[in-house]
Amino acid sequence: MKGVIIELDIYSAIRLRYTEGESIRSISQSLGISRQTVKKYCEGNTHPDVRKTYERTSAVITSDVESFILSCFIEDETENLKKQKHTAKRIYDRLVDEQSFTGSYSSVRDAVRRLRVNHAVPPQSDIPLTYDPGEAMQIDWGEATAYLDGQKVKVYLFCARLCNSCDILVQAYQTQNQEAFLEAQQRAFDFFGGVPRRVIFDNAKVALKEGFGLYAKPQDKYLSFSAHYAFTLDFCNPAKGNEKGLVGAT
Repeated sequence: MKGVIIELDIYSAIRLRYTEGESIRSISQSLGISRQTVKKYCEGNTHPDVRKTYERTSAVITSDVESFILSCFIEDETENLKKQKHTAKRIYDRLVDEQSFTGSYSSVRDAVRRLRVNHAVPPQSDIPLTYDPGEAMQIDWGEATAYLDGQKVKVYLFCARLCNSCDILVQAYQTQNQEAFLEAQQRAFDFFGGVPRRVIFDNAKVALKEGFGLYAKPQDKYLSFSAHYAFTLDFCNPAKGNEKGLVGAT
């Protein structure tokens, strides 16, 4: 009999709860998964395959339509609106006018409701910039000029800073691709002697599929990486540099 293959979000939940000290028995009962399966994944030695998942949505509510709906949420968030500006009706009207949408209003209304629930957070919530030891690490990319073999070249600087101690590590790369992005974080964990409970980052394409801030959807490889190392992802909101003040000012 083949072993049970779990989804990535369940793997992430197992890893996070186990590293926080929850017992295998408790995790098994809470998630409705056998102890044998939980034990198999809790140490991080076995990793589930990253598989694309599909939601049951109306055919007219495509990923492009969902992205447009999320962009409407982001506009409200960026403009710091005290009252919700984009109602389902307004989003529907904009889809018709701007995207030549041909679906029904009810399909948009249901999609707006679902996406708001999935991405709901307290509005205007304050984000503290004081942290406990091991709580968080802020990361960011920058650019600089260097000379390699006598040639002037552009290099990409990966900066990682612990939020409590302000200890910092800067690494230089010749490319800013996903491989370098993940390698830089692995080296940061080794350098600092551990993995923080969460990593705070900007909205770079190397980490995101789509969306921004509260509505960000991480790349599969980065989601898998964070699940394996048992840390949560915290993406900054648009025009909110104060949320990543340590590396942003470096």
